Amino acid sequence: MSTQSDIKADSERGKSNISRRDFLQYSAVLAAVTVQLPLTNHEGSIQHNDQTSFWYQQPLRILQTVLRETDAKSYDANAVVSYMQQAGCNTLVVNAGGIVDFFQNPLPGANINPLMGDRDILKEITTACQEAGIRVIGRVDFRGVEKKIYQQFPEWFSMGADQKPVQLDYTRPRLYASCYTGYHRNEHAEKFIAYLMQNYVLDGIWHNSIGVGGICHCKHCQSSFEADTGLKVPDHQSATEAQLDQYMKWKSQVADQHMERMKRTVKSFGENKVYTAEVFSMFESGGRIHSGIDLYNARDHFDFLVSVAFLTENSEHIRYEDLNYANTIVKFLKSMAPEKEAIILYGGNGTAHRYVMDPPIDLQVWLWQALAAGGRFWNCNFTGMHPDATHDRRNAYNNTEAYHFVQTHAELLAQQVPVANVGIYYSRSTRLFYRDQPEEGDRFDAAIKGVESVLMENHILHDFIADDQLSRVRLQKYKLVILPNVRCLSDTEIEILINYVQEGGRLMATYATSLYDNDGIERTDFGLAEVFGCHYTGEKVNTRKDNYQYILQPEHPIVAEDSKKTELLINAGYTLLTSASQTPKVICTHVPTVHNQPPEKAWVGEWSTEHPTVVENSFGKGKVLYFANQPDQITYEIGHPDARNLLYRSVKYLAGDAIPIESTAPESVHIGLTKSIKEPDHYILSFVNTTSAPVRPIRSLLPVRDISVKLRLDGKTLASHQVLRAQGDCQINSDGRVLTINISKLEDLCALYLQMQS
Repeated sequence: MSTQSDIKADSERGKSNISRRDFLQYSAVLAAVTVQLPLTNHEGSIQHNDQTSFWYQQPLRILQTVLRETDAKSYDANAVVSYMQQAGCNTLVVNAGGIVDFFQNPLPGANINPLMGDRDILKEITTACQEAGIRVIGRVDFRGVEKKIYQQFPEWFSMGADQKPVQLDYTRPRLYASCYTGYHRNEHAEKFIAYLMQNYVLDGIWHNSIGVGGICHCKHCQSSFEADTGLKVPDHQSATEAQLDQYMKWKSQVADQHMERMKRTVKSFGENKVYTAEVFSMFESGGRIHSGIDLYNARDHFDFLVSVAFLTENSEHIRYEDLNYANTIVKFLKSMAPEKEAIILYGGNGTAHRYVMDPPIDLQVWLWQALAAGGRFWNCNFTGMHPDATHDRRNAYNNTEAYHFVQTHAELLAQQVPVANVGIYYSRSTRLFYRDQPEEGDRFDAAIKGVESVLMENHILHDFIADDQLSRVRLQKYKLVILPNVRCLSDTEIEILINYVQEGGRLMATYATSLYDNDGIERTDFGLAEVFGCHYTGEKVNTRKDNYQYILQPEHPIVAEDSKKTELLINAGYTLLTSASQTPKVICTHVPTVHNQPPEKAWVGEWSTEHPTVVENSFGKGKVLYFANQPDQITYEIGHPDARNLLYRSVKYLAGDAIPIESTAPESVHIGLTKSIKEPDHYILSFVNTTSAPVRPIRSLLPVRDISVKLRLDGKTLASHQVLRAQGDCQINSDGRVLTINISKLEDLCALYLQMQS
């Protein structure tokens, strides 16, 4: 931690001057911070005794203006406040500085916006927002600096293995990069943040671009890595995988320490000051060398959780994200930290085409999808003073309905979490397994997305179970746990899952689930073989083309409807050849490839029944369905009804009466149910319409009419209700412990508040 002498030395080395009055005032702040900020790991992070006492745990409606240098010329703080009031925003995230400073920065390393003149944009906007009752979070960015700053303090920044400075190749100009251990991201950042918090009316700090890529060979990293491991920092080009993994273990630790250090700097100014940063997709596996930060770190360090949820990625080739992704990421964040606000950061076409609007209807559906899972909004505007003062203003008020809805019903929406008794298991070790492309060519996300699409289309409420939260107590809330190709499971995870099934739990698993340990080392057999009722023979086969499954048990509920007219179901992806134990029911079996050419030869004498592909097993008091192939992957990639139907019927068969919703709504209507943490009998039931033409982006939403729903909530009856939003008539009737809801017309969102009683 820095001292007053450090500041003085920095001031003498730097080209910026600091007045005696400012220096004394600032030094006093730093001295106080120094006492309060020991460098600890993330396990020592600050915990709140009252999880509902801070402003940032209430429904947030955020606008972020990522100001360009030129925006300072005609910046009008009052106009920004006026826009926010019209759009229903209650929090502003605005540039403070780091790369370019939007305040009159007296600190060493300052890079004051040259187009700002004598003005202080940060002072103007924080003052105006304070008067209007709007919270302000300062955006800081310490990923790198321009050449002129680097030349003043070259020892602050990252070095490559060749001891040349590292530059970011995706920025123009190419910034000189900094690392987790260097002076720029640490001592300099502490002083920078402390100065902001002391001198401006800020409610917290947004730590932009918090992740650091690559391997740094600066003197700080070299000495720290050698002190911790006794080794030299590896060269990425020549290092073994084991050496790179060891480096990443250390890098993740210093990333945790860095985040905790920044958080403690912010929190030294009050527990009500927020510290947060964005984290990217829950599905990206990344390379063996990555930032060392993911959603698990976010849960531990940030006061509310923000995940980037752009409609498209920042890419040359545009691909639209699945329309339910905003809902998915909120469910995941809420599963990890239910007491924290879960927020999607959207806008700007994934930043690749930031000067024109996002597809407006997709964006509106995106917001309703997040809301239906208890999520909130962060509109990231990349060009201009605010969204209605830029080159393309077509999206300026596209979010207004959603923001005003949350504003109007903030008290009812506060601290809402998804309701679910079906859990999808999420394995970080399995995600990391996919850093190296497996033989099958499959993807980590496809299995999860395939399962989730089936659940959403059939209105089956679900959430996620993060692997580091797995426990006997956690599993008690679930009637069914789904393991979508969860390749990597530790012995501890396996033991907990075995006990869950023994005690009456239901399990559905696919493909290579439990075939690897948590380090990605392949086992000789499934870790859950006893539970599955079958064993791996050691052989996997490519069944992507011309492959089928033979229905061996035509009376079984998951195939009975099909078996009236077929003996075969599609098989695709890869299949593990398995041998059944004596006790399970073998429902379907693997059929060796039947080549389609020449057609005269496309036949076999008899269909094989040797290797099971679908097995039901009773284990203890519980029941398990195991698929030796990839119906989840097939569902996501191909969408063939055989795979979708097998998954849906399996969930229905295993979960049974525990599925609380029955509805006539089509698959394109997604149903969300959340409940209050503070008032457990208070629920929000949401219907999001995604019905449209068959292409993305959506051209128009097509209304859905005459939706009927039956809902059962834990043996509770209806005490009162309120229609929060509807386009047609909405009637609610209570027949004992079953609610019947009839909606005459759904255009985009219908939301109902339900107060239940036992």
